[in-house]
Amino acid sequence: MAKNVYGEDVVECFYNGTVVKVPVKIFASALLGIQIHDKKYVRYKDGSQMYGMCPSEFFELVHDADAVYKHHNKALVNIEILDNFMEYFRE
Repeated sequence: MAKNVYGEDVVECFYNGTVVKVPVKIFASALLGIQIHDKKYVRYKDGSQMYGMCPSEFFELVHDADAVYKHHNKALVNIEILDNFMEYFRE
């Protein structure tokens, strides 16, 4: 896999006899319907949408994973910690 000038991984696509380099995130999103998470921290609402859960299930999961960071009146979820926690329970 190649990289573009911004250091992103790209996929080479052939279109009308020319090679077009498309960032992997855009390629996966447009063609495969996959969202690649590039954020390290998200809010509860965004995280529940990312993982396809209702907000209350997501809230309980992130607290079980101890992946919540609170600052003033904001709570952010560390996605890396959550992903590692979920891998532990993989069947």
